Amino acid sequence: MSNTYLVIGASSDVGSTYIGHLAKKDDGDLCILAHCFGRPEKFDAIKSEFPELDIRVFKADLSDQEETERLIKDIRDTGRVPEKFMFLPAPAFSYMRLKELDRNRVESSFRIQVESFLRLASEFFPDMKKVKGSKALVMLTKYVADEMPPKFMTDYIVAKYALLGAMKAAAAEYGGGKLMINGISPDMMDTSFLKDMDPMIKELAVYQNGRLMTPEDLVDVFDEMLSAEYSVNGENRCVTLG
Repeated sequence: MSNTYLVIGASSDVGSTYIGHLAKKDDGDLCILAHCFGRPEKFDAIKSEFPELDIRVFKADLSDQEETERLIKDIRDTGRVPEKFMFLPAPAFSYMRLKELDRNRVESSFRIQVESFLRLASEFFPDMKKVKGSKALVMLTKYVADEMPPKFMTDYIVAKYALLGAMKAAAAEYGGGKLMINGISPDMMDTSFLKDMDPMIKELAVYQNGRLMTPEDLVDVFDEMLSAEYSVNGENRCVTLG
């Protein structure tokens, strides 16, 4: 049986870094179903370095219900049942104050991060639950574990709390036994997601922690939480440099 990963948001810095890591360990049975919204070129270097890697790229806008359904059909058409499911997408960071509430942005963020997860989970988790060693991992944020999140991040914080609830609901219904469903909540990471963040905030994080986290800091944690031996279900695991 092939080792099939379904990576939603695969063209993110975190996703492409981990796919590169998996490619280095591939012994010929790896198949990666990689979803992206943009930046399919992120996979060009991986394909060039590992020409034998079975990676199939699917482009879809998760804020559009029709495109999400098309993505599901395209994945189904491969005939593959994912054994590992990684959910990583999020809109690029942008400040939002409550008094400047942009309802369209809030709804778009919710569709991308929550509705699409629920739809994909309802489609693929019943089959994954039949396969021993299946794992699902959802990208959250340390802010959903903190007593109080930062200010001026309304759409992001609301969507991440809702995604935490969606992950927990999925873990309660489908998790346990052969399928484990968990979340991972890293501290602030140095990725393109933060390109519009106030540099002073990043400088403060560097001052407090010595540096910002990078996608490479998550590789070993991903390996552990996606391993056959990992038997925890419904966890929101915080990852920091401390």
